[in-house]
Amino acid sequence: MFIPKGLYYTKNHLWLRKIGMCDFFIGITDFIQKEIGEISLIELELNNEYMEKERVWGNIYGLNQTFSLVAPFECKIMATNTTFDKNPSSINRDPYNHWLLRVSTNTTTYGLLANEEYTELIQ
Repeated sequence: MFIPKGLYYTKNHLWLRKIGMCDFFIGITDFIQKEIGEISLIELELNNEYMEKERVWGNIYGLNQTFSLVAPFECKIMATNTTFDKNPSSINRDPYNHWLLRVSTNTTTYGLLANEEYTELIQ
């Protein structure tokens, strides 16, 4: 299982790539995409431009299970990746290069997991 260094992780199996001072790309980890199985639908539930911490902001439907996406911190939604509308299973082939959201936050990375911590969590 591939878990890249240089990214942050959550206990809810999201990866976060820091870009700039306050922005992050958010996607799902290789571990959870394998648990979900072949992804058939990604449904985002973004009611406004802000998300509260621990809020469910979407679901990923796969062959094996449905996975709920949970916000790691309070943030402003800057962009969504619409490429999954036509081909949601592309995330199965390369989960770390397929982001779901770009968000902006004033939150530090405190509470997020480093590579080693996430590796311990899933073993």
